[in-house]
Amino acid sequence: MSATLTRNLVIVFLVALATRATWGTLNHHRAADPQSLEFPDEQDYWSLAQSLDCGAGLVGEHGYRALRMPLYPAYLSIFTRADHGVFFARMSQWLIGALAAVLIAVLARRIAGHTVAVVAGILVAFDPFLVFFSSLLLTETLYIAVQILLLLVGWPLLDRRARSTLTRWIAVGFASALCVYTREASLPLCLLWIAFLVVRRADRLALIDGACAVTVLFACLFPWALRNQSVTGELRWLTNRAGISLYDGLGPQATGASDLADIKHMPAARDLDENAWNRYFTKKALESAKSNPTRVLRLAATKIARTWNPVPNVDTYQSPLIRAVSAAWTLPVYALALFGASALRKRDPSALIALLLPVLCVFVLHAVFVGSVRYRLVAMPMLEVLAAIAVATALTRRRKVPPAAGSSAR
Repeated sequence: MSATLTRNLVIVFLVALATRATWGTLNHHRAADPQSLEFPDEQDYWSLAQSLDCGAGLVGEHGYRALRMPLYPAYLSIFTRADHGVFFARMSQWLIGALAAVLIAVLARRIAGHTVAVVAGILVAFDPFLVFFSSLLLTETLYIAVQILLLLVGWPLLDRRARSTLTRWIAVGFASALCVYTREASLPLCLLWIAFLVVRRADRLALIDGACAVTVLFACLFPWALRNQSVTGELRWLTNRAGISLYDGLGPQATGASDLADIKHMPAARDLDENAWNRYFTKKALESAKSNPTRVLRLAATKIARTWNPVPNVDTYQSPLIRAVSAAWTLPVYALALFGASALRKRDPSALIALLLPVLCVFVLHAVFVGSVRYRLVAMPMLEVLAAIAVATALTRRRKVPPAAGSSAR
């Protein structure tokens, strides 16, 4: 790594850290209660972390024990005993968010060189949604970092001329497990990524290596599945949350937004154990979808619009300033990403497909489950790499434009 690249990566890290720390510190000082948590999911994760720290295990709402993947609560449990534990947890996420900006710069350099790397890193550093969410105790900040790591670990395998090693494929399996242990919804992406690498290599050895990566992934998940069998009575590879999430998105009450607060206290599900609770909501969600497929399609359109909305959907974040800043950032990124995708398609189609896999997964998953700006965040760094390619392409073309006829140096 050259000294120039190292210096620029340090700058990207410091800029990303400064934006997150500045926003987070301002919020901390103006909050009535600095230890308060704004969103229900934050409170849920912090409660799980406290449960882990006190030795009770991963015990959540209703006493259920397999509602969340364990990595993020385990990470938060490091901070639960501190006097200002919530603030220290937020500080640690500023560092992780800044590291994600560096990782995306490294990935962008592999795709399109030094200029694109710096621009992509700076875009992630300044992304107002990523900055905002870095101070929330939600999985997004940590997951974005491990998702980029997953792509980085597997990226050399896209080059058919490069040697494929079993060690590399095993590393892809371990990185996939990190993603899934952070967010269960990442499993489709991990499997798609491994499948794409196998197809890209296009040989029998790659098929065996890909099977090894998948085996490593599920071998890592197996202790969690056994733990779930021990505490719930059923072998559960992920969690018991899929049913209620599906009902939230497809049930008769569904609007495209989340309404879990009311759904959780439905009388029909109140006294069920968590396995029956999961099955009940899954059954009701599928029944509702089958009874009115046209409604499912209408809901899908609403969810997609909510997920990719350039401004926040939450009522408490509808001030003219917030809407203006959000749209002024997001709409140009979307437009530049389209131009960048067109440029990359001509140069390196496999790299374009790899970058779009997270986008595709978000698009499909949240046409089924509820839509929210929050859920697109994991795809935004990839779109910002494409936007950086568009910026770099424009700069290159500008440098190549010859001076107008009749002009002279002054």
